[in-house]
Amino acid sequence: MTDGKKRYTPQRTCIVCGRKRAKGELLRLALDAESKVQFDRGQRYSGRGAYICIGPDCLTRVKMSRLRKAFRRSLPESAWNPALAMAEALKGDCSRSYDE
Repeated sequence: MTDGKKRYTPQRTCIVCGRKRAKGELLRLALDAESKVQFDRGQRYSGRGAYICIGPDCLTRVKMSRLRKAFRRSLPESAWNPALAMAEALKGDCSRSYDE
């Protein structure tokens, strides 16, 4: 990049708050084989993905209606457990913070 051009950074939108952020600043959600929502840390799951902010504000406010819309399919109520999702998101490398 010696010609001074900026490198493109993919942008994604949080399904909860609607903020646009760089793809690397959001958590990707994907569906597993049993149609349960999983965190896709390595962004390797195939199919549609949904993105949410890392902070607890968005993690605790995820609604099934938003997930259904993002994944474009009906999901069972057991597909998303907020308490388990919060625990999973906060362990490991997802505990990083960012400025609002």
